[in-house]
Amino acid sequence: MPLVDMKDMLAHAYQNGYAVGAFDLTEPDFLPAVLAAAESARAPVIVRVAESRPQGSVFAWVMAAVEAAAARATVPVAIQCDQGTDADSVLRGIGLGANGVVASALQESLFRHIDRTRAIVDVAHACGVPVEGELVYVSDGDATEGRASRPIEYATAAEAKGFVERTGVDFLAVSMALVRARGKSRFDWGRLREINAALKIPLAIPGEAGLSDEQCHRLIMLGAAKISCSMAPDSLAGERLRATVRRDRHAPYSALKEDLHEMIAAQLEPRMRAWGSAGRAAEVLDRCRPWTNIMHVIVYDTPRLDAPALRALMADGQRLLSGIPGVRSVQAGSIADEGSRYRHCLLTRLVSVPAIDAFRRHPAYTGFMDRRLAPVASDRIEGDYRMIDACREIAPLALP
Repeated sequence: MPLVDMKDMLAHAYQNGYAVGAFDLTEPDFLPAVLAAAESARAPVIVRVAESRPQGSVFAWVMAAVEAAAARATVPVAIQCDQGTDADSVLRGIGLGANGVVASALQESLFRHIDRTRAIVDVAHACGVPVEGELVYVSDGDATEGRASRPIEYATAAEAKGFVERTGVDFLAVSMALVRARGKSRFDWGRLREINAALKIPLAIPGEAGLSDEQCHRLIMLGAAKISCSMAPDSLAGERLRATVRRDRHAPYSALKEDLHEMIAAQLEPRMRAWGSAGRAAEVLDRCRPWTNIMHVIVYDTPRLDAPALRALMADGQRLLSGIPGVRSVQAGSIADEGSRYRHCLLTRLVSVPAIDAFRRHPAYTGFMDRRLAPVASDRIEGDYRMIDACREIAPLALP
């Protein structure tokens, strides 16, 4: 299962002088092309999914498709949930399979931006999920001088360091500012060098559009471990479809999409090679922790409860435990073989190993176990099990 810890993935890139490509999944159709490019280049890859559609069900099945495809890939994959505007949206993405999130910037004051980002970091870290921060905020300016409120995104090294220390983000997105010198525009490489020296954490470049391979290489040397590619698959697909329509106005849908995935993959693979991630798959798989779900299992017996009371107990368990951060699902059941000592179970699927401790300490869990289950259960066993693969084989992880 080559889903790997995203923090480990970008730490490896940062320490070894290359950048991992992060590709926005603007359409589910592009997923095979992104993974095909990574497979061909033998490169680690990040698939970014944003909850930008109004239908929540669409986001859920797209995330399910990405997780299933990543689990079957032979190269390291991380799934990043983009546009996390608050703790609830981040937890929704994590619960659907994301193992990295972006604390998106809004048009708000610096203090509000820090507080909101800190709240996102707290809930994500409780699930073992790293957070990418964006240092964008609104400066009110000086009304006496007639300056209007304006966004600030080109942070100084001191501002960047203060933001990281106060929020606890794992990575920082850095916009490349242009400076004017002798009538010409150029990148502010000195500012990036200072930020990298001050933070010493992986930096993320929001977009590679317009950047040459030489500029990308220089960015990597100054701390960029992740480069986002936001529009390439979408624009490439649009060009191919328009060209096909020009050739044949009556072409069926299947003909419009013919060779589309191969064409997109052929455009993405050179980017991975230019950013130095090609050929790193085996090394990353060896050095990074696998990202695996955990099944928290409770088996018990309740000989004094009648059927309605037992159903109420199970319903309470599902309701209370499903609201804990890091929980993906809660199932309740009874054994088919009446001869067993433990006749009932609660199966709670957690996002990761780090989520176990926060789950066991959560008031909803301790309250259910102590006040609802303990008084009526004659016997019980608990254990945490690592989910091995898509077939859901189970191996023991820990017993209390």
